[in-house]
Amino acid sequence: MCCGPTNKKKHTTKSEPVGNVSPLDQLKIRLARGEISFEEYEKVKGELVK
Repeated sequence: MCCGPTNKKKHTTKSEPVGNVSPLDQLKIRLARGEISFEEYEKVKGELVK
């Protein structure tokens, strides 16, 4: 019974995105997945680089 909550915690951390991904890398991932257009990528990238 003590192991149940521990297993659940481990499972939820696996499904979460990796915490060390930079905002720019997250933007590239969204572009690769087709979640955003290239124009939107360029716009947000410009704001991140400032």
